[in-house]
Amino acid sequence: MFQLETMLLLLIFAILGTPTFSTEEYHGKKTGTEFCTSIPEGKNLTGVLVYIRRNVITGIQLKHGDSWGLLYGFSDGTPVEFLLNDDEYVNAGYGTYTNFMHQIVLYTTALREKIFGPLKGLYEFSDHSKKPGQVLKGFCGYYVRAGFKAIKFVWKSVNGTCTE
Repeated sequence: MFQLETMLLLLIFAILGTPTFSTEEYHGKKTGTEFCTSIPEGKNLTGVLVYIRRNVITGIQLKHGDSWGLLYGFSDGTPVEFLLNDDEYVNAGYGTYTNFMHQIVLYTTALREKIFGPLKGLYEFSDHSKKPGQVLKGFCGYYVRAGFKAIKFVWKSVNGTCTE
């Protein structure tokens, strides 16, 4: 069932004409302070907190188990939180950017989606794992004081880790 949901999502992206697709590359310009989140071994993503200021993503923080990890970027702006249910995983993503990251959308195995930020930007991207059964474990990216410049989704097996 997991693969069918992912394939359906990719088909929708293809029909909509999403111009870029990648599972390993950064979306946006690699400039500024580099970061890479990490999920402790044996833990899975249970929440995402994104800060948005003036239509730009400025910060991101991930929750694993009952603990929130480090904040990457800045806590300026409005916090938008997304908590995952037990046995729910993020299996695909979408986003938009121009000079800064404007929107990230996360899709889950429970057929839910969470939109962070406005549908704005010249460039769109979609992302998912290369291998069946992998889920979102974290993000890598680049940010400056004004906002996120680039982001990359990190996919690993359910019991894997997110370290580079």
